[in-house]
Order: sequence, then C-alpha cells, then structure tokens
Amino acid sequence: MKQRGTLKIVKKENGSLKPTNAALLFFGKKPSEYIPQNEIRIARFRGVTRTGFIDSQEISGPIYKMLNEVELFFKRNTRLAGKIIEFKRVDIPEYPYEAIREAVINAIAHRDYTRRGAPIIISIFDDRVEISSPGGLLPGLDIRNLEGHHETRNKMICTIFHHTLDMEKFGTGIGKMKRLMKEHGLAEPKFSEEGDFFVVKFFGPGDKILDLVPSIPKERLIDLRELGLNNRQIEALQLMVNEKMKMTNIIYREKLKVSDRTASRDLNELMQKGMIKRIGKRRAAEYESI
Repeated sequence: MKQRGTLKIVKKENGSLKPTNAALLFFGKKPSEYIPQNEIRIARFRGVTRTGFIDSQEISGPIYKMLNEVELFFKRNTRLAGKIIEFKRVDIPEYPYEAIREAVINAIAHRDYTRRGAPIIISIFDDRVEISSPGGLLPGLDIRNLEGHHETRNKMICTIFHHTLDMEKFGTGIGKMKRLMKEHGLAEPKFSEEGDFFVVKFFGPGDKILDLVPSIPKERLIDLRELGLNNRQIEALQLMVNEKMKMTNIIYREKLKVSDRTASRDLNELMQKGMIKRIGKRRAAEYESI
C-alpha cells in the first residue's frame, strides 16, 4: 500500500479505491478492454517498402508483457551474425536492442492516449527499423533540439518508468539511443514528425554486419580456449563461421593434417559444445556452424 500511495496509482471514487489509467496499463490483466488504443503492431517487411510482410503481430496487455513480446518478435526477425576473431567467437546482433527498447519505452510513455484506433507501429525492413508513435511533439519542443529536454503528456506513466529505472527524468533517452547506435558502429537514429506521429528511424548495417565486431560487448564474446577447444578446432571453426564452409571429415583431415580418428573426435567435441551441427549420417555427413 505504501508503494501505491507513493505512485498514486489508485484514486478514490464513490468511497472506494479504483486504479488509474496508468495502473491499468502497467498492472491490469487486460488493460486494452478499458484502453483499446493500448496496442503495438509490429511487422517484418520483405525488402525496404511496405509492399509485403514476412511476419507480423498485434501486441496488447500490460506494458511489461508488451515490451517482452516486442523483444521476442524483434530478435526473431533481425539477424545475429557470428565471427571468429583470434580465439574468440563473437555474436553480432544487427541492432543494439537496448536502443530499440529505449525508443519503444519512449513511444509508450509519450504517445497520445486520446487517439483511439492509433497504435504504436514498429516496422522492420531489410535496411532499417521505424518506430511510429501517435501524437506529435508537445508545444515548446523542437525536433531539431530534443536532447536534454523532457516534456510529457503522460506524467504518471513516466513516473512509473522512473521507479523501475527504465527512464530518467532529464531527457537523456535521445542521447542514449544515439550513443548506443554509435557504439554499435551504426549511424545515429533519425527523429521526425510525420503528420501527427513521432517517428524514430534506426538504420542497419546492411551486408556489412560483420564490420560491427569492434563494438560488441563482453557478454557476446565466447573465449574458445576457455571452452577447451584446441587450435585445430578453432581453425576449423573459423572456416565454418567466417567463410561459411561446410566441413566434412575428409576436408577436416586434409585442412588440419590429422587422422580420421582425430578428425572424428574433434568434430564430435565441437558438436557437444554447441558450436556446430551435423547434417546427414556417417561418411556423407557435413558439419556447419550454429
């Protein structure tokens, strides 16, 4: 009760306590029954236009459930590349998801909830991601100078995000998105108003995703030596990951100058450690990186 009083997420009405709209959005089981515009539509389009989509989803529910579903959809529909650098395997996401999440949280916090039938729309293309939020900038804000300025039409939603540490009070979200994209090796996001919608555009790496390696955080690095791989296995893994080579027992023996028995043992160990998978059986089997 103390937390509720602090956040003021309930109000007294006809002698009883009732949840505020912000309380419904965060903690209600089905907030869209009362606030139908509480919806996120997300789609993965084919190519760079909205002419056809590969996957789509309409997401509703309490805010943190929606955020979790957006993350699952986004990671399912964007690339995760891999590369071996020296003795480390690097997993390289197409976009820094923390920047995308920041934009989605901003859209939820600052959208115009009086606009019925206007959901937040997230569009994933081959070359970019667009997040469109109903409701333009509030009076006094300048699209050319948003960084460091904080103004909202949904004070209580922002207050709850402040308490959960998902949002700061000093207008740092724009700078955070720019910094995360730059650290990932990508261009800064673009912010614009399109009609009565606020739009954030994140531009991806295209076919240069492997060039993003220098910015990858430690948690996406796997030290292959600490994993117990020998130099032969690391060299074979480099061929399979970096050059997309399909390995066979024969190729392994020829490339690494080892016996049939050693090749079989090395490849089996790579499978057991989750680095490669086998396609086919016995002598005809091929191996490729996971």
